[in-house]
Amino acid sequence: MKTKDIYKVFGIAPSTLSDWSKEKNKKNTLAQLLKKMNAQDVKDILGKKQSAKPKPMMLLSTVNCSIGNKEKHFTLTGLKKLFYKKEPLNIYDKYALKTIKNEAVEEEINDFTSYYRISQKRVEVVLA
Repeated sequence: MKTKDIYKVFGIAPSTLSDWSKEKNKKNTLAQLLKKMNAQDVKDILGKKQSAKPKPMMLLSTVNCSIGNKEKHFTLTGLKKLFYKKEPLNIYDKYALKTIKNEAVEEEINDFTSYYRISQKRVEVVLA
C-alpha cells in the first residue's frame, strides 16, 4: 500500500509511518507489512464482519438475582469455576447450584456451558 492509502484506511500520518519505517523503531515490521500489503486485501479484511460470540450473561443474571447480598454475587469466571470446584461448597455455591437447577432455563445452561466448553457430563455431575 502507498503511504496515502495507509493514511486513508488506518489514519496513520505519513510522518508517523516514516518514523516507524526506521530500522531501529519497534514498529518497523508493522510499517513494512503495511507497505507490502495490497490495498484491496486490506479492504476485504476490514469489510468482513467479526462474529464474536457474546458472553452468556443470562445464567449469571439468574443466579445473582436471587442473591440479595451484592458482595456475594458471582462473576462469569466464578460461575465457571463452580462447575469444576473440588473443595467443599460454601453456602453460596450450593445456593447457586440450586438456583441453576430450579430456575435456569435449559437454553441458559446450554449457552453458558458451550461458551466455556464445559462438558455435558460435567454439568450432569454437578447438577445431580
